[in-house]
Amino acid sequence: MKKDGHCAEGTYVITHDLGERIQSLRLLGLKTPNADDPFFAELHTKIKDRIASILPTVNVVTYNMNKLVEEVWAKATHLQKNIQDAIVVSSCAEVANPRRGHIIEINRIADKNGEIIGLGPRPGNPSLVKQISGIALVSNGNPVVLVEDGSFTGTTFEYLLNHLKQGRIKVAAIVSGICFPDALSHIGGIFDGEVVVMEKVDRPYEWMPDHDFIPFAPNCGRVYGGPFGDEMLPYYTHEGLSYCFPYILPFGDPVKWASIPKEHACSFSLLCLHEALKLFNMLDDMNGRHLTVSDLMGSTPRISIPITVGNGGLPSRDTPISSFLGEVCNELA
Repeated sequence: MKKDGHCAEGTYVITHDLGERIQSLRLLGLKTPNADDPFFAELHTKIKDRIASILPTVNVVTYNMNKLVEEVWAKATHLQKNIQDAIVVSSCAEVANPRRGHIIEINRIADKNGEIIGLGPRPGNPSLVKQISGIALVSNGNPVVLVEDGSFTGTTFEYLLNHLKQGRIKVAAIVSGICFPDALSHIGGIFDGEVVVMEKVDRPYEWMPDHDFIPFAPNCGRVYGGPFGDEMLPYYTHEGLSYCFPYILPFGDPVKWASIPKEHACSFSLLCLHEALKLFNMLDDMNGRHLTVSDLMGSTPRISIPITVGNGGLPSRDTPISSFLGEVCNELA
């Protein structure tokens, strides 16, 4: 075991769903590449190969989240059939929305230094208290099958279990797509119902979704926010735009947050920035104009404005995204 707590020969998990998230921008009336466009497969391979090269003793594995979600949903519905009048509740929109499940939009909230300070709603959604109250009305006293796409520590499951219990919602079973040992142990200590895990990672090194490396991707990065009464909420501009810290330089801390060695942090961040620039140049060409932040407002999941730790300069709603990314690439190079 290394000093930083990582297993030196552990497994670095990368999940990929960027293609699906970009394709979802079609709901805004934008033209996008298909989710299975070769660009996304090539980007994912580049990220995987770079991480494998800078962490040679680590086993780098990838999961297609779309396929994993299908397996998770199949298992959840199987459990649902065996539990009378049960409903499926998920914190993963990809699980719930297309399949008529019920969703709790939850994610971590970070302070101005990018440090996690609690759990709150994903940008553009009601507070967690209101969301759980809504689940209580829908469930109407019936049991719940609780679903997550994955769990690294189990803290989100713990939060949901505690707050669903406070709302008098009984969780009968849990299904997790990817689960790590600490999470499984944690869940086992607080939940005595059935727990089903689709993919176990026995010696975890890190887990990163590819969209967290690509600024302006839906759900990218740590959401910037703070306390409001007893809850954590995202911060917004007066126009309703949220903020985030992508997991790369110059915005976030890829060393601490994504376990990228310090000597490779800049080059890895540049790789991701260049791929983000290619993506938005492609989107510009497909739409016949330079897309701006305002063009992406109202996306589901939301796209947040990338900011730097300490709240450095940030783009306005009318800044061309490709121009902004090009400037960041030049500054970091």
